[in-house]
Amino acid sequence: REDTRRLIVDVGTNGEILVGHADRIIGTAAPAGPAFEGAEILHGMRATEGAIEGIVLSGSEIQLQIIGGNDLEPKGLCGSGLIDAVAQLRAVGIVSETGAFRPAEELVDHPLHEHLTEWEGIRAFAFSKDVFITQKDIREMQFAKGAIATGVETAMREMGWGPEDLDEVLLAGSFGSYINPESARIIGLVPPVPVEKIKAIGNAASEGAKMALTSFREREVAFELPRWIEYLELSGVEDFNDRFVQNLGFPAVEVPEEA
Repeated sequence: REDTRRLIVDVGTNGEILVGHADRIIGTAAPAGPAFEGAEILHGMRATEGAIEGIVLSGSEIQLQIIGGNDLEPKGLCGSGLIDAVAQLRAVGIVSETGAFRPAEELVDHPLHEHLTEWEGIRAFAFSKDVFITQKDIREMQFAKGAIATGVETAMREMGWGPEDLDEVLLAGSFGSYINPESARIIGLVPPVPVEKIKAIGNAASEGAKMALTSFREREVAFELPRWIEYLELSGVEDFNDRFVQNLGFPAVEVPEEA
């Protein structure tokens, strides 16, 4: 109903995507898989008590935000924690643009070097004595974010828009309110827009259902939506797979000198 140019992404197993404004809206869905729900991640878990939902790496310090209170012993990583984990490792220079841990010899003098470890021969990084992220976990997250990022890219291309054309990027989903906008940008989950344009709006599907149930006008609008939203089937996009592979990597970041 507005001229504001928006991108809306519902982050989850199936990433729903809307791009548009009052004149035109394109919708699509990208099969992200279960990584954002904590599945296929070694220490992944749902967003319940004991889950790490936020991470900040600063110098040699690891700051964890734990559901239920930071005095609790962390049990694992939920979706927002996974995104933060990879984004922070990328930001401090431990993980490269390809998603791989940098060679051990390059990290000998890194202030977080002592947290580098292995699990069954796979390189890993420990956030606590019982919770760590492995190279395989990072790959799983890359596949999930790559699918969503390519879906976004495809829908925006159909609109003829670039990142500079967006006024707002809205993150929805069961943990949409908990995704750190800066982390989403660092890993390339969303286009490279100024972080102040990225807003988390929580469970938009639930809010929409409430609106439709309590307002006759909004319910009529809901019934009309399918008639004027253009659905884009990603499986029919010829170069989707090629661009998906390109989107598996991470955007360039300015790595701190001590890294």
